[in-house]
Amino acid sequence: MNGIPDDVFNFQFENLQRAPGRNETWLCQIRSVNGGEATLQVFRNKGFEHAEEICLRENEAAIQGADRYEITWYLSWSSSERCAPQIITFVEQHPNVKLNIFVSRLFHHDSEPHREGLRALSQHERIGLKVMTLTDFQDCFDRFVGEGNGFQNWKDLAGNSAIYAAILEGITGADPRLAF
Repeated sequence: MNGIPDDVFNFQFENLQRAPGRNETWLCQIRSVNGGEATLQVFRNKGFEHAEEICLRENEAAIQGADRYEITWYLSWSSSERCAPQIITFVEQHPNVKLNIFVSRLFHHDSEPHREGLRALSQHERIGLKVMTLTDFQDCFDRFVGEGNGFQNWKDLAGNSAIYAAILEGITGADPRLAF
């Protein structure tokens, strides 16, 4: 697996309320089969194709019949209105898949189509949707950057996570801080 450089991770995943220059989504995936060893992969937008679309295509090729898959995504931005239905379709077509989504920031959370996508994701029984907290950022960093020093907490990380979690709860009606 090609990891993420420390500076790229810190720029792309910092959970700022205003995040200028972050014009693409980064997706860090952990895919485990039957509770066994995990495969780690990193995706990002390529041209007009979103990171989630690229990742779903890769997963489509990798997922085998009766095996049970647990997939965890760490996203720099929450999924767009375009990707949310594709994610739901993928999970519905694969009853052996459980998807846990952790997001650093909410993408255009004031736009009703994006809000509808977040609601649909959160209401699916095999999709968990949560705003990243310090523990989640540390886990993502350790797995996908892992440069020995460990994750360095950003200014206002906890406060920004709480703000995004409250916004997500207002959109979905579910407490996004609860475990999946």
